[in-house]
Amino acid sequence: MIFQGIKEINDWMLVEYHSTWSYGYDFMLDAAQVMIDTDFKENTQRFAVAEISGSQDQERLNELKAENYIIRNCETANREHGVLTISGMSDIMECPIQIVFFNQTNIVRLFCPFKKYFELHGEHAFDNYMNSIEIKAYCLDTERKVQSAKE
Repeated sequence: MIFQGIKEINDWMLVEYHSTWSYGYDFMLDAAQVMIDTDFKENTQRFAVAEISGSQDQERLNELKAENYIIRNCETANREHGVLTISGMSDIMECPIQIVFFNQTNIVRLFCPFKKYFELHGEHAFDNYMNSIEIKAYCLDTERKVQSAKE
């Protein structure tokens, strides 16, 4: 992912990234699942979707928990949405983070409540983390497409 900039909004740090290329809904689901599986696990604190940017979020954390944190098992996730938000306590980065994906764009926004984290580690503190999410999500998507082609 390509770092676009950082700014402070209401005591939260907003870091904007652009994915290597525009993505769709499958990538959003895969990227959020990567975050749950490799980082948040049971420390997932929020899973929400919205029809379009600016519309009311539909909180779906209880549904996600009921499906053992498998997003594609959630009935809500089976219907395409314009925005997906995932947040939790990151074991890897050792801080709480929230990431928002916007369907049919290349925009990804990361929110972190600790300004001090960026003062200590610099504005590019999450670059490797975000790159890993992007790579793993595209790998999952490719695996699914290969599996579908075999069937």
